[in-house]
Amino acid sequence: MAQPASTAPTVNNFTDSLVRVVRFATLPRFTERVAEEAGTHLDRSAYVLLARLVEEQCRVGELAEHLCLDVSTVSRQVHALEQRGMLGREPHPTDRRGSMVVITPQGREVVEQHRRARQELFAELLRDTPPAELETVTSVLDQLATRIEELTGT
Repeated sequence: MAQPASTAPTVNNFTDSLVRVVRFATLPRFTERVAEEAGTHLDRSAYVLLARLVEEQCRVGELAEHLCLDVSTVSRQVHALEQRGMLGREPHPTDRRGSMVVITPQGREVVEQHRRARQELFAELLRDTPPAELETVTSVLDQLATRIEELTGT
C-alpha cells in the first residue's frame, strides 16, 4: 500500500500532525481543562466509557473488548461510575446470568456537558481558522475515520 512519491510527504505531514493533535488532546491537563469547563470531574477513560454507552448498552466484557482494555480494568471503572450514579445494570435480555451496563440520565448529562465543553474549547482554539478550511479538514477526518472503521471491522 505504498503512496505515490508525490503525495508521501503530504501524507506524512498529515499523519504527524494528527498524532500531535490526538496526543495533546488526550493529555490529562487538557481533559482536566475540559472537566473544569464542564463543571464535572470526569477523566478521559471514564468519558470514553460513558460515551460508548450513550450509543448502546452492553456487557462489561463487550465494553472491554470495544475499548481494548482488560475486563478487570473496565469492571473497576464501571463500578466507580455506578457509585457516582452515572451507570446502572439491567438484566441481560436473553441470558439470565448476565447483566447489561446502562448509562443513567445523570451519566448522559455529564457526557453532554463534557462534549459541549470540548466543543467550546476547540472553537476557541480554532477561532482564526477559516470555515472552509475547517469543512475540508472535517471531511478528510470523516473519510479517514470511516476507512479505519472498515479496516478494523469496528
